[in-house]
Formats: sequence, C-alpha cells, structure tokens
Amino acid sequence: MELLRNWVHQIPKKTAKSRALLGRRKCGKSAIMQRLFNILWNENGVVIPFYFEVRDINRWLLSFADIYYRTFMSQFLSFKTRTVLDNENCPWDFAELIKMAKAINNNNALKNMDVFQNCLDKEQIDQAIDFAFSAPGVLAGKENVFFLVMIDEIQYMTEYLYHDKAQQVKAYNLPGAYHGLVESKVAPMLVSGSYVGWMVKMMREMFVGGRLKQTEISSKLTPEEGFETVYRYADFYEIEVTDESALVINQLTQSDPFYIASLLRSDWIERDFSTKEGVIKTLDYEVRNRKGELFGTWSEYIYSTIKAVNDRYAKQILLFLSRNREKECTRTEISEHLNGKLPESKLEEKLNALEAGDLITQGSSNFRYRGISDDILDLIFRDLYEEEIYHTQPDVAAELTASLEKDKEILSLKGALNDLKGRMLELVISRELNKYRKLGNPIAHFRQRFRPVSNAAHLSQMEKMLTDCSESRFDRIWTNYYLSLPQTTVLEIDVLAEGEDADCCWALVFELKNRDVKNPPSMK
Repeated sequence: MELLRNWVHQIPKKTAKSRALLGRRKCGKSAIMQRLFNILWNENGVVIPFYFEVRDINRWLLSFADIYYRTFMSQFLSFKTRTVLDNENCPWDFAELIKMAKAINNNNALKNMDVFQNCLDKEQIDQAIDFAFSAPGVLAGKENVFFLVMIDEIQYMTEYLYHDKAQQVKAYNLPGAYHGLVESKVAPMLVSGSYVGWMVKMMREMFVGGRLKQTEISSKLTPEEGFETVYRYADFYEIEVTDESALVINQLTQSDPFYIASLLRSDWIERDFSTKEGVIKTLDYEVRNRKGELFGTWSEYIYSTIKAVNDRYAKQILLFLSRNREKECTRTEISEHLNGKLPESKLEEKLNALEAGDLITQGSSNFRYRGISDDILDLIFRDLYEEEIYHTQPDVAAELTASLEKDKEILSLKGALNDLKGRMLELVISRELNKYRKLGNPIAHFRQRFRPVSNAAHLSQMEKMLTDCSESRFDRIWTNYYLSLPQTTVLEIDVLAEGEDADCCWALVFELKNRDVKNPPSMK
C-alpha cells in the first residue's frame, strides 16, 4: 500500500505511469484497490478515484458501456457532492445523476452525459465504448482535476463481452481500447488480474511497449504479520486460539491471510483450534474437502488448465514441479522424469499451457520452470492426482505434523511471536479490550495499567477521565480507524473504543508510539 500511496502522489505531478497488479485470487488485490478508493475519496483532494470491477458474466457491449459510464459518473458526482455511494457501489440512474449535476451547476458533467445518452439511444456501440473509456481523461481536463482509473479483473474483458445483443460475436480485444488512454498523465490506470498468465498474455498483445508497469502482489505476509492476522481473524470470528495454536496456524498456512481466514471459517463439526493436533486435523479436513474454500480456490485454476491440456503427462509435470517447488527445473530434467515420452515441442506446449493457467511459473530462462511455492497447493495437487499417477495416497495429516517437527524453526517462530507482542501494540491493546467487551465488563485494573504521571497538574486533569474509564464498558472496538473531517487530511486512529448508555456516549482513543525494546508494553 505504501508503494501505491507514493505512486498516487505522483499523479498531480503528471509523472505516474499506469500499473498492473498481478496475483492469484484471494491475495488482496481488490481490497487494496477499494481501500485506495476510500482513502482518496476521504482525502477529498485533487485526485478523484474511479473503481470498476469487470464481472465474469456474459454481457452485450452496449449494456457494459452503460454500466461502466454510469459507475464512473456516479463516483465522480459522489466525490464532488460528498454523497456516499449506494451499497455495493451500485451506479445511480441517469435521472439521479442529472439531478446531482444540476444541484452543483456542473455543466461539464451535464454535457458529457447528454452526448453519451445520445450514443446509447442510437445504439452506437463503438462510440459509446470509446466515450465511456475516455470520460475520466476528458473531465480531468475540463474540471482541472486528476483521476485514478482502477479496473479490477480487466482480463475478463477478453472473455465475457459481446459485440452483438445475441452474444455470438465476442469482443476479445476490448482492452485494446485503452491502448492510448493507459498513457494518460491526468487519468493514469491501475488494473488488476487474478490469472497472471492470462494477464501477461493480454498485456503483451494489447498494451505493447511496456505501457503497464507490472506490480506483483504476494499472497504471503511476513511471519510477524501472519501472527497478527491469526489473532485478528480469531477475534473477528470470536474463536479462542492459544499462542501455540496461533503459531501452528501461521506456520502451516505460510502466513497467507486467505488460508488463515478459510481455516478459521471451517464448518467442520469437529474443528478445533485450541491445540496443535486440533489445528492439524482441521486443516487436513479442509485440504481434502471438495466443497471447502481452500480446495475451491485452486480447483478453478486446476480443472480449467488440466482440461485444456487434457492428459496424464500434465498431471505428472504438475506433481514433479510441485514436489521440487523450491528449485528451478530444466525442460531436460522434466523430460527425463517423463522418460522422454514427449517430443520437445509437445513438452514445451504443455509447460506453456500450465504456466498460462498459473499452476507453474517460468524460471530464470525460457528453458527453466518451477512449481508454485505453496504448501497447501502441493497437498491439493497430490490429494487429487498422486494415487492416479503413482498409485499411492498422500497422508496429509502426517505431512502437516512432520512439517512442525523442525525444532529450530519452531523456536525461531516463538521468538518472533514474543517480539511481535512487544511491537504490535495495536494488537495487544485491541485483544485486551475485546476480552472485556465479550465479558460485558469494564476494563479490570484500568488505573493501575498506566505508568505514574509525574506532573501533578496533568494528573489532576486526568483524574476524572481515569475514574470514568475504569467504570465504563466499551461495546465497539476498532483498530486503524480512519476519521474524516471536512477539508482536512484523513486522521488514522490506532485503536478506538466506544460505549454508550441511555444518557451519553464515550470513547477511548489510543495513539501508539514505539517503545524502548528494554521496556516492552505489558497488560499488568
């Protein structure tokens, strides 16, 4: 997010180059773009955000142009009038949009809508698409502002949109309509795609000349961030986890927030997150559960790609590269694993198809390949195909247990956990506040938790506040709460606790600073 925030700051300087966020499904691309939208909307500055998600449903191109344009105009007028968008960011109809534009005397928006509606009425498809796509850049010039155009899952434009109402003629090259617009200095683009191979192919064919700067989004957090994520999700879903079980969850999921959330959302009747053994049994179930989130996320990639390649050799290649996922393998090594049964050209063709399906990746050269560095995916691959190919069934639970038997690694992670508790002050405080929120009690020993105040004048001023807080219950707890006031920069509050009764309401605000490592924070 810091990289993108710095990039957005370059937009008013007209030096921001359009970008593409690349990463598999559930790695947080949409959340990043939506958060960026909210930050820019709340800042109410010179950069106006526009966010549009391309859906994987068939649609006539003229209908798509209508939705795209109204979504843009809704977000533009929402920004100008400070009117909150409808639920799910549904666009307003033209009657409402015209009413809003008239209310602020925005003739540029009114004229723009009039021209676009004329294209719709006459079913001028090409003109409507060109007009809709160019609207941010046009209004940027007329309004003396800048836009950030965010298109989520742009690769779906090549598959689900049709030139004709009967949906027979696919508009497979529609993203090419952005070819020139993507170089705009007043309305640069941020696009995303969940199928990296598909996205790269599309950019190579339709955004030639490096018009989009590729930005990879990793699905993995750092171990410290992973620990925090386990605790945050556990608090959100009101699940009790111990330090040991949080440690195990974080390690087995490789600090992947989607895997962490999916595991904690398990519907298995015997799920257990209170012990190491319980976590292993629950994850074992979820890996093999054909209706679960973990399997469902990867099955879409696996089945579509295997169907396209459609043979035993593709499965052998997948298993081989996944087993050796920590290193690159040459085509020669892969061919030898297949006992030379595939000609070089056929082998390369299958490898390219698997890469396009995001099941393997290119190595340091076109001659080298490697498996996806993902332990959960490896278990899913093998649970699906190992018995078919090698006539043995993997013991998922035993392998998960074995991965936890690395004492040195466990000790280092325990050290990281202790270090986390010393540095992640928001996490420590929010968990403590939530503990008493669930009990419905005031915070125990509230006064004693503060270090002595040496300044007597300050202490006397704080006396009533401390007394009130020690007797009050807090019903709502937020971390990293954004407070927006008119004509001011958005203020981020580290931890906010609120409570109320029939007569009044109260709030406790924590602004946290780094502390001396020799004197870490404590709940005592």
